[in-house]
Amino acid sequence: MKLEGMRILAIGGAGFLGYHLTRKLLAENAEVIVLDNFSNGRRGYIPPACDLVEGDVSDKNSFDSIKDIDYIFHLGAPSSIILFNKSPMACANITIGGVVTVLEWAKTNAVKKVVYPSSGSVYGNTPFPQSEGMIPKPVNLYGVCKLACENIAKVYSEFIPSVMLRIFAGYGPFEDHKSEFASVATLFLNKIVKNEPPVIYGDGTQSRDFIYIDDVVRAFLSSLEKDVEGVINVGSGKPYKFNDVIDIINNLLGKEIRPVYVDKPVNYLENTQADITKMENLLNIKPLLLESGLERYLLQKGLVGT
Repeated sequence: MKLEGMRILAIGGAGFLGYHLTRKLLAENAEVIVLDNFSNGRRGYIPPACDLVEGDVSDKNSFDSIKDIDYIFHLGAPSSIILFNKSPMACANITIGGVVTVLEWAKTNAVKKVVYPSSGSVYGNTPFPQSEGMIPKPVNLYGVCKLACENIAKVYSEFIPSVMLRIFAGYGPFEDHKSEFASVATLFLNKIVKNEPPVIYGDGTQSRDFIYIDDVVRAFLSSLEKDVEGVINVGSGKPYKFNDVIDIINNLLGKEIRPVYVDKPVNYLENTQADITKMENLLNIKPLLLESGLERYLLQKGLVGT
């Protein structure tokens, strides 16, 4: 599929993922319209070539001026368990209400496909590797709401095709604006760069499946280009203990900064590991492992040499 001339709506395009995705779409000569209320994103993240509509994804009136959209990337939902813990009602309303608004609008406006970021958090503490055929068992409100969005998309699948990408621990440049809500990879990296001890909940033996932002963007674009629908994992297929993540960053930077350990919060997600068979076979993506992704991250930030 060629994206040249396609009109693509990027909801939440002023955020971390939106920063990378909109630039890739413009490089493919697509017409990009960004809908954002700037609750978490930055105006400076939106390329000048994009058309901007300020509005709230949960308000159908925000879509009144938007016409003739071919595809939708719906990125306009809170993407942090910590944020859900701080504002559970607001986060649940915008996550679930937003996806209903988007799918209803897509159905009535002849949109060809909607692609939405779900989360590996829907699996909870299920056995490894976590595959799309498993029964999800989320352990927190964030995962519950993401799973609800997947089920809503299934209800609408008769009218509008959609792909729900279960993204695991995404990380990469231009995530710093998220502050404490950023990925642990970014939080650890930023602390070590400043010669400050990163904070780990528990003893550091918990693990995550980390996926670099470039591979996440590739998954979104491939979800449009390929004849696919439904749920697809987006991860690297390999879990890394938090202690090991800190060791990798230290080695890349030539430092020896040790972490500070604090108590875990309630309903803490211990480990994640994606089964990436569908991603590799259907989306044709061979993801970077964490060592390579962190090296690329540091290169882009100018913190290590080529």
